[in-house]
Amino acid sequence: MEKLYINCDARKYLGGIIDKKTFEVYFLDMLQVKENTFNWVIRENSNNEFIGLISLHPSHDGTCTEVSYQLLPKWWGNGFATEAVNSVIHFAFTELNLLILIAETQVLNLSSRRLLEKLGMKLAKKVKRFGAEQAIYRIERNSHVRN
Repeated sequence: MEKLYINCDARKYLGGIIDKKTFEVYFLDMLQVKENTFNWVIRENSNNEFIGLISLHPSHDGTCTEVSYQLLPKWWGNGFATEAVNSVIHFAFTELNLLILIAETQVLNLSSRRLLEKLGMKLAKKVKRFGAEQAIYRIERNSHVRN
C-alpha cells in the first residue's frame, strides 16, 4: 500500500505524495473500526497483486457517504476501478441501504470524472477544497443499475 502513497502519478489529484511517517498514520487509521467507514484493498484475481484501495466513508461535509478510490498507474485503463467502484456502489445501496452516495474528484481529473459518469453518477456541484476545484458527483439508489 505504501507504493500507492509515494507514487507521484497516483497521488497527482490526491494532494501529492506523502512521507513514510504520514503513511504509517494513514495506515493505522485505516485499520481502526469506525462507524460508517469501510476500507478495502483491490487485488488482481489471478495472482493477488495489490492494485489499489477503495473506501466508503462520511463525506467532508458529513451529510452523505462518499466512495473514494486510488489505484497504482500500472492498473489504470483496464477496468479495475470501474469494477471496484461499481461493486462498492452496489454494496452501499443493497447492504447498507443508503439512499444517496457521492464521490469527489478534482475537476482536472478527467479520467476519474468519466468513470463516475459511466457508472451513472451525475455532477451535483463544484467546490473549492484542498487548494483545487473539486467536482462532487452523486447517485441515488433508485437510479443505480449494476453493470
